[in-house]
Amino acid sequence: MTTPEEFVKNCTKMFSLPEVYLEVKQVIDNPESTMADLSRAISIDPGMTAIVLKLVNSAFYGMPRKVETISRAVGILGMQPIHDLVLAMSVTATFSGISQQVMNMKIYWANSFFSGLAARELARKCFLVDSERMFVEGLLRDIGHLLMYEYMPEQSEQAMKASAETGEAIQTIEQTLIGFDYAQVGKALVDEWQLPKNFGEAIRYQYNPSGTTNHGFEAALLNMASALTEGFQSPKGQSNWPTLIEPESWMLTGLEEDTLKIAMLEAEKQVSTMLDLLEETQTRVA
Repeated sequence: MTTPEEFVKNCTKMFSLPEVYLEVKQVIDNPESTMADLSRAISIDPGMTAIVLKLVNSAFYGMPRKVETISRAVGILGMQPIHDLVLAMSVTATFSGISQQVMNMKIYWANSFFSGLAARELARKCFLVDSERMFVEGLLRDIGHLLMYEYMPEQSEQAMKASAETGEAIQTIEQTLIGFDYAQVGKALVDEWQLPKNFGEAIRYQYNPSGTTNHGFEAALLNMASALTEGFQSPKGQSNWPTLIEPESWMLTGLEEDTLKIAMLEAEKQVSTMLDLLEETQTRVA
């Protein structure tokens, strides 16, 4: 039986991150790099430069004054947040040409951006110092499904339909039909791209936060973001989303249902801005 890791290795021959991100990652990974080095790495790509500046000046950050240069953006936000923004935009560009045979990509990205925004808001409610990082983790939470939709569309569609008809968790159905699920594929992809380990662990255990020793808190936030995303996309309203949250997620985060409702509303306000940026990213970043 094919493992998630083997499946991903075959897929990533077609889906690799843009050169601009690889340059940025190289700078971040070098302890001797400076902010000027990072600014130069981004500025090499005019498309990414424009998109990062547009995002920095959007409601996503709410800057009091317009930021006009990458060097200024790096100086204000720091190297890691800028890296994470480039990563987020690079991921959307990487999958811009994926087919819509199984899933409407506009819906997929609306849900993914909402999930990222919700995860960030939840992290803020928990007073997490680097709460901005949870935006990227939330955005990547369902990334495994993109590979599955593209390379095993019939099985993926079958799993989606079975989950909708029975109410059973889609990861459970995928395990039965395929032998692995979207969260395992997501972790394997993050590992293949050599992204931070905590990203992969949180994605892998998002529906079982107690399954990871060191990253249960982040996994719990993703579990909550996933539930809020279900509420966000539900045509029948948001009444059932709390039942999708694992008991340990409440304990690990200390959050209450009313707080999650506020986070949902705050994330909803910013989705349209992110989708506008998505469209620009997919046309301007090679």
